[in-house]
Amino acid sequence: MAVFTEVSTEAAAALVARLGAGELVSIQGIGAGIENTNYFVTTRSGEWVLTLFERLNSSQLPFYLGLMQHLARQGLPVPEPRADASGQILHTVAGKPAALVTRLPGHHQLAPDLHHCAQLGQLLARL
Repeated sequence: MAVFTEVSTEAAAALVARLGAGELVSIQGIGAGIENTNYFVTTRSGEWVLTLFERLNSSQLPFYLGLMQHLARQGLPVPEPRADASGQILHTVAGKPAALVTRLPGHHQLAPDLHHCAQLGQLLARL
């Protein structure tokens, strides 16, 4: 995650309004990462992550986003893409394919230990 493409407050506010995700409170770029542009988005109704896909195009993303949506709906702890009123989960922001997904608690674990590996094993068993 990183910020390669700037997103204006106005563009973010328009997206969250279109998705019924609440009134925009703040948008903050996420500096870590290597491929996509990511922002933490806070609205009056929740915490989100806005991802702008820098390398993949709109034809490559529906399977990936659909899988995320399916896994989230099955109760797995993965970000769930937010759909608009017509059910679309892939959007365009700043000329790039984009998705707004639920923000999960936690942080990147750069040095996983046995406890983290056990949690991953339990998750894979559920999958």
